[in-house]
Amino acid sequence: MNSGRQQIQAKKNYLISGRAALEYIIRDILEEHSVDSVLMPSYCCYTMLEPFVRHGIKIRFYDIFYDEEKGLCAKLPEEDYTEVSKENHDNEIFYYMTFFGFSQLSGLDVKQIRDIYGLIIVDRTHSWLSDSTFQVEIDADYTYISFRKWTGFYGIAEAIKQHAPFVLELGTVGSEYSEHRKEAMMMKNDYIKWQRTIEVDEHLSHATEIAEAEGQKKNYLNKYDEAEDFLDEHYVGNKPTTECVYQLLLADWNFVKGQRRTNAVVLLQGLRDIPEIKLMYGEQSEMDVPLFVPILVKDDRDGLRRHLINKQIYCPVHWPLSKYHQNISNQGKEIYNREISLVCDQRYTEEDMNRIVDAIKDFFDKKSVACEQVTNIRDYVCN
Repeated sequence: MNSGRQQIQAKKNYLISGRAALEYIIRDILEEHSVDSVLMPSYCCYTMLEPFVRHGIKIRFYDIFYDEEKGLCAKLPEEDYTEVSKENHDNEIFYYMTFFGFSQLSGLDVKQIRDIYGLIIVDRTHSWLSDSTFQVEIDADYTYISFRKWTGFYGIAEAIKQHAPFVLELGTVGSEYSEHRKEAMMMKNDYIKWQRTIEVDEHLSHATEIAEAEGQKKNYLNKYDEAEDFLDEHYVGNKPTTECVYQLLLADWNFVKGQRRTNAVVLLQGLRDIPEIKLMYGEQSEMDVPLFVPILVKDDRDGLRRHLINKQIYCPVHWPLSKYHQNISNQGKEIYNREISLVCDQRYTEEDMNRIVDAIKDFFDKKSVACEQVTNIRDYVCN
């Protein structure tokens, strides 16, 4: 370690994004440790992998998959359990996270994780509002959180070092990125308000509505793309603006938690009996605060998404498969190919959640009718 470097006497620092926080943690680790590889969950975004790649750290995966009886499961590589193997993981980072604000994740022996791997990073982005604390989080060497996933922040994340101060200085304030994000969010808010206005304006034609909606949507999405393109090139070490810190400190987190939990219950209860989908999490525990309510679609996931978009319901998928994911298992890839993340955040009401449920039921009802018509025609022709 460079003894001439000024030490920051803090165990917690704010950065501009989750990727910036992870990059900061990796650089701090490399100041004091030799690292050969990282063991990542197979279900993750490429932006969680890229900071390791840029430092030449080899990426391995442990399997994340859905089981009909157990729900979401994790499985470590079998070779990691051997006595010989344990000696080979002193220079390996174990990366842990739970998903979507739900606490259930079967299959990991937390004690073995601490025994086997030299360092532990816990990504608490999806779980930080949860009332539960997992043993692996207590054992972690580092944790980090990207707050902007939860509400309309322009750009702020937190990096925490559990047992000592960070040894690295932070960089400059990332004001340009925050301004890009701020402008995009304001454009999106204007779009949402405009949409609600035209829903009650009987004088606008359907064609006019669609054209104007697509134009406004394209504009704010382009602005978000500009922000993310800028972040791709300028995320290392950047601090958030003072405005972003105030956003975090002044947010009404009790309202955020309560509304998300209420909305999630409506979705979970309304969708549980639809045979064409599986709820990735069948129920919400008292500890959970959902980021999204993820579903797995048995067939035609993309068709369902298009149907929802046509009804002005915009639900993302987590995540796109990247070039880094080529060697994950087939059961691990299934989640990527079947998942839709249903929105349940504090901007929405129970009425909005019922509209999502009705739209999903409508899609599968229409598919069922279409299949029945095809069957009837086939039977008629054959007879």
